[in-house]
Amino acid sequence: MANIFYTNSFPYLGYIFALLSVLPHILICSIFKPNYKKVKFSTLDRNEKIFETVKNILYVINLIILVVINNKLNIVNVNVLFGIALFFIVIYYEMFFRYVFKGKQQKILYKRFMYVRIPLYIAMSFSNLFFAIWSKNIVYIIAAIIFAIVNIYVENRKYMKYFTEYRELYGKNKKKTGKKMLKDAIQPKGLKYITCAVIIYNPKTQKFLMQKRTKDKGGKWATTSGHPIYGQTSVEGMQTEIKEEIGLDVNVDELEFVDTIERKEKYVDLYYLEGDYSLDSIIMQKDEVDDVKWMSRREIENLHSANKYKETHYNYFIEVVKFKKIK
Repeated sequence: MANIFYTNSFPYLGYIFALLSVLPHILICSIFKPNYKKVKFSTLDRNEKIFETVKNILYVINLIILVVINNKLNIVNVNVLFGIALFFIVIYYEMFFRYVFKGKQQKILYKRFMYVRIPLYIAMSFSNLFFAIWSKNIVYIIAAIIFAIVNIYVENRKYMKYFTEYRELYGKNKKKTGKKMLKDAIQPKGLKYITCAVIIYNPKTQKFLMQKRTKDKGGKWATTSGHPIYGQTSVEGMQTEIKEEIGLDVNVDELEFVDTIERKEKYVDLYYLEGDYSLDSIIMQKDEVDDVKWMSRREIENLHSANKYKETHYNYFIEVVKFKKIK
């Protein structure tokens, strides 16, 4: 057995490592599909598309190199590197099996399993890098370094918000508890978070500013809405969401509080905003908003009847319209 580590008498290391690297990735994407909404390729900005493409190309190159140089691997005096690479492979598979056998059934920690995805790709990148150093093939080493940097960068850009964005938790009667939870974490029983929604109205034209969600977000028309992050007040969160989703700068004193609707998992704070905003001044958030339009009440009601307007947001719309007595 010792000869495996000091000679080239075991000519299948490249094949085995290639299989170890690609198998969980294939299984997660094809058989054990995650039960969270994937970031659609079409919603990524230009730079992320490039990095995603480069990452996938490098991934294929790495596997090809492993097969090509398999019989030329120089594994003399590299026990330590082998151990490190093996360590990362073990982490890789431990997280993979935790996801497959526990994640879906028990929903341990986070609903979207970001706690698995990012460390999994980091482990894969580093184990691949150590194996490249082990092979002493300069082309493979360079490819592995670039792959690790790009891979970790892409995954962090897309998913790190699930580790850094917190929501404040409230008890009965919207009383502060001082507790918080990560975005999309399993919500503690008896506690709720706050979301906010705004109806933007132009009294001159008697029209409402509505936005169409991307396909990832359901593809229906809706109001501007979102979640205040931990430390923000509800109205500050609403101000932030308006800026992020449609690019409008509004002051908090322009936002009129209407009411709070209590739902099963959250409190929804409704706001009203008057303004004569040009559609040319609106900057849509690419990964959330597909279109923005000024609509009459009849147009909104017709969209709702055709099941093209988000049901909960239609209820918010009706609530605010009644409160402001808009016909």
